[in-house]
Amino acid sequence: MKKFFIILLVIIVLIVLGYNFSKKKEFTTETVENNTAVSQETTVTDDSNEEDTSYVDDNPITLGIYSMNSSNTKRVLMKEVTKPWIYHKDIIEYNVFYTQDEEIDATRLAICYDKYADLYEEDVSKYRIGYNVQFSIDNETINKTIISPKDTEEFYDYLEVYLYDGYHRAPGEWYSHTTEEEFNDETLLLGIKLTAGTKVDKINSDITLTAFSYDLDDFDKNGDYIGNSKYSIIIHKA
Repeated sequence: MKKFFIILLVIIVLIVLGYNFSKKKEFTTETVENNTAVSQETTVTDDSNEEDTSYVDDNPITLGIYSMNSSNTKRVLMKEVTKPWIYHKDIIEYNVFYTQDEEIDATRLAICYDKYADLYEEDVSKYRIGYNVQFSIDNETINKTIISPKDTEEFYDYLEVYLYDGYHRAPGEWYSHTTEEEFNDETLLLGIKLTAGTKVDKINSDITLTAFSYDLDDFDKNGDYIGNSKYSIIIHKA
């Protein structure tokens, strides 16, 4: 009889242990599955602040900044220049053409522009011309993108910038710089003039002038030009 009770007790213990093991196994499996779910959720990242890498500049234009030579027989590609910076005196006056040949024709501006624009297989009339000016004053760097006359106002006391559309002028017609009121979708700012402002002596660096051609997707969120169609010159103070 005693032996019977011992066997019965062993059977009960085994049943209890088997039940607890089964519950523990179910809990462990559920816990692992839940942890996996949490892990998967935490690997989701917010890429809203990542830089947009989809931008591709398909602008084919190569451009340069030109000045007439001393005899007005050729236009010469400018690279760097040294000029006096005297208040109310012009520092430079240059034009932009769609080439970087060392010398080009001194023909009328519109004819010269068309000659090089027509060399491109693509219709480049959709592109416009803008500029960037960089220089330092005290501990501040002026770095300004200019695509219309109003963009020149910020630093006018230091450096006066005048923009010209000689393309849409009749042969021999005198014309002044383009104003904001005159600026429109057809304006082609082929010409730029830099004149010393009232505070020109406060400029303590060279002036870097960049010309570029652009369409509307060639600017970043700060309005800075990010395309490849550009050309820069350095202007030193004599």
